[in-house]
Amino acid sequence: MREGLSWAWPEPLIGADRDAGALAVSVLAGTTVLVAGARGSGRSHLLRTVVKEIASRGVAPVVVRPSSVLSEIPFGALDAVGDSRLMDLRRGHPREEGTVVVVDDVQTLDEESAHFLARCVADGRLVLLGSLLIPRARARRVDLDGSGVSRTMLSLWLDGLAERLDLSEMTATDAEKLLTVLPGASTLDAAISGAVLWRADGSRTLLRELVAEAVTAVAAGQDPFAALRDTSPHSRLSVALRLHTADLAEGDQECLAFLDRVPHVAFSVATRFLSPSRLEAMITAGLVHSDETPARRLTANEALARESERQLGSARIDALVTAAGTRMLADDGEWWSAPLAVTIAQRWHRGDDVAPVGVSVSPGLRARVALDAARLANDRGDAAHAAAHAARGLRWQESPDLRVEAAFALTLLGGDGEGTGLESVDPGDLDDEARGRLVRMRAVIEDRVLTTVLFAATRGDADAEIEGHLDEASRAGSAFAWSSAVDAAERALALSGERTATHLRARLSAGLAETFLGRWAAAREHFQDVERLLDTRQRPMDIGATQRLGAILVLVAGHHLAGADGGPLLSRLAGERTTAAREQDPIALLLAGAAAALSDLHLGAASHALLEWEAVRARSTRALSGPDAALIELALAEALAASGDPVQGRAVMSRVETGDDVLSRHTRASAEATLLMAEGRADEARALARTAADLTIAREVPPVRMRNLFRLLVLGILTPEEDTELRALLAETDLPLAADLARRLHAWDAGDVHQITENLRLHAPWTSDAAADGTRVGRLSPFPAPSTPVADSSFRELTRREREIARLVEQGHTNRDIAELLFLSVRTVESHVYQARAKVGAASRAELGRMVTHWEQRESRA
Repeated sequence: MREGLSWAWPEPLIGADRDAGALAVSVLAGTTVLVAGARGSGRSHLLRTVVKEIASRGVAPVVVRPSSVLSEIPFGALDAVGDSRLMDLRRGHPREEGTVVVVDDVQTLDEESAHFLARCVADGRLVLLGSLLIPRARARRVDLDGSGVSRTMLSLWLDGLAERLDLSEMTATDAEKLLTVLPGASTLDAAISGAVLWRADGSRTLLRELVAEAVTAVAAGQDPFAALRDTSPHSRLSVALRLHTADLAEGDQECLAFLDRVPHVAFSVATRFLSPSRLEAMITAGLVHSDETPARRLTANEALARESERQLGSARIDALVTAAGTRMLADDGEWWSAPLAVTIAQRWHRGDDVAPVGVSVSPGLRARVALDAARLANDRGDAAHAAAHAARGLRWQESPDLRVEAAFALTLLGGDGEGTGLESVDPGDLDDEARGRLVRMRAVIEDRVLTTVLFAATRGDADAEIEGHLDEASRAGSAFAWSSAVDAAERALALSGERTATHLRARLSAGLAETFLGRWAAAREHFQDVERLLDTRQRPMDIGATQRLGAILVLVAGHHLAGADGGPLLSRLAGERTTAAREQDPIALLLAGAAAALSDLHLGAASHALLEWEAVRARSTRALSGPDAALIELALAEALAASGDPVQGRAVMSRVETGDDVLSRHTRASAEATLLMAEGRADEARALARTAADLTIAREVPPVRMRNLFRLLVLGILTPEEDTELRALLAETDLPLAADLARRLHAWDAGDVHQITENLRLHAPWTSDAAADGTRVGRLSPFPAPSTPVADSSFRELTRREREIARLVEQGHTNRDIAELLFLSVRTVESHVYQARAKVGAASRAELGRMVTHWEQRESRA
């Protein structure tokens, strides 16, 4: 027997990119090929593409379409084709060599057809191109062929009569690239894109159907997450999931369904009920996600888990969860799992008691279950369920920790804090988590009677003191007292010690405060420490996806405020967003969407940012509300106006409700001034710009003050004293913003820029490799930007010098190189680049070079 041959195929990423042309040439040269792959690997798509390539070369292949209906009929598949070439071959009539027969899913052929085709390949009467379904690594059955047809076809390869091309399942990169070309996928926001990629499990078929379902939901104004969770049993997506999941062994299906019922359970807890080797294998296969904390918290692929439960029956999974909960309660606190406790509490809420037969569960244990459930509900903004769980727990046992959760939930529901029982709480009776949570409530209930009770209950406690300092820093910042904010944040840092999550928040607070003070070197030290914490190889237990993405959100805001290029943060954002999608953390995904929206804003893609933010608003309850959300919306309205879309900017502005603190009032006045400038209402813009500037007089906010004064300059109302102040600020601070504004001020003094509309954007757009060609970063994959061609007239407005500099930029020259080549100053080159970008709408220096070079090439061909 000759040794089978395998191709080291230059692995393409998606079906359309696989080298169908090379495969067609090989087949036409007389090579029989079996394309093997698991379900969803793209076998059928590749074969269809190769058939088109063969036809384009003037050859009409015989296309056989086997089916289960014909598989029991001798020669059923071949007779159904009705092609004279096959009929002549069966009758033994001589045919010219090189007849090409294409069979998708050869394993579904009837035995007679399979044996006949194999004999014809062996004696050289035809060339076969066939696709063969093979099982995945975790498949329930190793042999998917009961009739022996697959073995017949594989024998051609083993005997050296055919070559075998194995198609791998999609990698993460493959999936992202395929996502960019699927119809409607560009309408999906970052959160649902990440969820779709995770659920696809390496299957092109699943990815296509998941995207179609999500796109349909978005078009209908529905929640795409809900659409993916609750699909019709006979929908295309459900059928694809059923076929995909049916391959899995029952043990794997049980494992997926159980983990879906108890999300984020620790590995050590899961192995009390599931095989450790099975769990490890499923993690390796990508069916289960394990976070990077020492606890290794597990999350199952939700789509596959729910389909697995549908196939196994809910009663079977109910029994598994009941057994797990019973065992935990029976062990009377010897070991504990908060996710399992939440599952038990949810069943109690529905009236289903989970308790060991013949064992009495203590009131204290029941209260502990209720506490875990109440905390999770409060964290997710579900105050009604939090109140219900807390009330149930308090009926079983008086608990100061439960009092905290009950008070928080009732306050969110509109209560006034009376009757919560917090006034009798002794701080020494609270656990570590409750003390921190108690103080953080102040952000929600600051003007209510409960505030005094809260701080009376936590006075003197170390954790509460740290939280108090961080709260003080936040309030000082809102009043533009940033020196006080730095002092408060530094006090929190000094006390945070080994409290990793608290240390992270204190570093972020200090870094942002230093940025507002115009001390970028000091701010960068804090931010770099934050990045080191985020890059820790083994994640700290108290820093999860929510904390990491919240940190990135602050880093993004800090870089914008400083006028620094935050492009390098985008790869970090994409990685954390992928993790949040796998861990199915709803709050983290909201934060990811907010960070994506801000990033798109700073890259000059305001319309993309609007899509991301609208998705965040549609899904958030209380998670992203209040002053932070208002500030993001004001930034969005201002960016929309600056990008030439004041109508959308006005629509966003009209729904924003801001507070009375100085930060909120200033941000609103500043955004409104930009919007009025874009609308051509210069006199009103001047009044609002003056209001914003007056709010920063004698305040510790150099980056804000510089922006305000430059806007006054553009609007023609800058006083001589303010002009002196602006130039002094630009010279004193180390913020990157100062260097950018200095260049623009130089251009203004030189008379190069005197149009108000050319100065709406008061900071330079970020640059990013991911977005260098106009792509969108508010995604897990680089979606092409919507086609918005620049009018030829815009390019013709460029001066000869501007076009010359743009060509040199495209050739890779720096501004200093260009200055030396053209005998100009660096500042003059920078001014020309800025002017040219404004004329053609280039988001970056590199994009300007590409756009101008492409236009000139097109003009030369015309």
